[in-house]
Amino acid sequence: MKKLMLLALLAISLGAFAQTNRVNDAAIYLRNGEIEEAKKAAEEAIAHPDTKADVKAWYYYVSILDTIIKNPAAYSNLAENINEKFYGACLNCVKYDAKNRYEYYCKEQALINSAFLSFNAGIAAYDAKDFNKAIEYYQMVLDVVPYDKNEDLKKNNLSEKNIYLYMAYAAVQSNNNAKAKIYLGKLIQMNYDDHLIFLQMVNIHLEEGDTTKALGVLEDARKRYPSEKDLINQELNIYLAMGKQDLLVDKITAALELNPEDATLLYVRGNIFDNFSNDFNKKYKNQRDSVSIWKRKANIEKVPGKKTIYLTNAANCQKKADDFFKTNKEYALKAEADYKKVVELNPDYIDAFYNLGALTNNKSTEIVEKINNLPNNISQAEYDKRLAPLKKEQTEILNQALAYFKQALVIAEAKPEDKEAAKKEKYAYMRDILYSIQQVYANLGDEKKTMDTMNRRKEFE
Repeated sequence: MKKLMLLALLAISLGAFAQTNRVNDAAIYLRNGEIEEAKKAAEEAIAHPDTKADVKAWYYYVSILDTIIKNPAAYSNLAENINEKFYGACLNCVKYDAKNRYEYYCKEQALINSAFLSFNAGIAAYDAKDFNKAIEYYQMVLDVVPYDKNEDLKKNNLSEKNIYLYMAYAAVQSNNNAKAKIYLGKLIQMNYDDHLIFLQMVNIHLEEGDTTKALGVLEDARKRYPSEKDLINQELNIYLAMGKQDLLVDKITAALELNPEDATLLYVRGNIFDNFSNDFNKKYKNQRDSVSIWKRKANIEKVPGKKTIYLTNAANCQKKADDFFKTNKEYALKAEADYKKVVELNPDYIDAFYNLGALTNNKSTEIVEKINNLPNNISQAEYDKRLAPLKKEQTEILNQALAYFKQALVIAEAKPEDKEAAKKEKYAYMRDILYSIQQVYANLGDEKKTMDTMNRRKEFE
């Protein structure tokens, strides 16, 4: 029995010795440039229980993989999953290096290089639309960041924040809202300075139907970026969908009390007032049309009782129309005041000039209605007498609108067009502004300028 036990112990000892030899074999093969044999020997050593925690085995394995990575053409047959293997080998070399014998190489060089390789692999996977794989590679980079004592990664824009940003991009592209919220949340916690991070988080919550959380994120974002137009517009869209745009006006007004010269906030509030004005104008026109309908019914009705009902309905609609018209004018004046303050603060605010032109041009429609409502049963002399001041007022309004549109045109003409996106934006402005100018010239009766403007507009189609 003792002899058998001795043989068993000897077998175990020889096994351990054999694996130690495989570590030495890996070193010898590496020195001799026999990389395939070296890789095989090293992988056998790190897989065996006796040497899987041997730092020397991992050190040689890292060196072998490093050689393959640096000579891809020569060792293409050995490069399968090379990035993952290199990353894992480096981490294990650091893990088992209790005495820091190989720190200078495994930790300070190879591990950091593995992070760069992982990042490049992540970019390649992202471009190939393999977003989940890209996230895996970015996670490898993230795992290495704590070991980067010399901040080599950070110096190359691979900080923890930036890696989370890349991971968030990939998660969003793969429609993985759960991961996207985690990565975006990390960026928000780390004070990543980009309002689009918040906007993306808001969009995810809206996509999931959680308006409350979306507004909560927006509230935090607006504290950090109170004048950011994208956030304001998103908040406006949400409140519009909820029918609570008045609440947004209150919030903007409160913000303006702290910063009364914030052109962006003034423009947004003016735009909301402008939309309110248009809404009430539509309501006014609807009620005005109802008045005409009820009056026509009353005129042809023979039954006194029904005639009274129709006239009462006409009177009620007229009262509503008058109220809507008054409210429409009040909001239009508020919008105009805000737009004028905007261009005073920022003379290059093209949207404010354009909206001022549109707002002013709308006033001319009221004059046209008055002209159309001039009675037909008066003499030509009386008609001309009443028409003259109305035409004068209309011309003054149209010229004022024209001045605003021309100012917007000057700003649009100065916009760059060196890049496709910039060119597209500029051309869109040019088309809209020139079309508005064309309409004003037509209403002024200037046929030549109308045609000239129309021809110029076609250049931007």
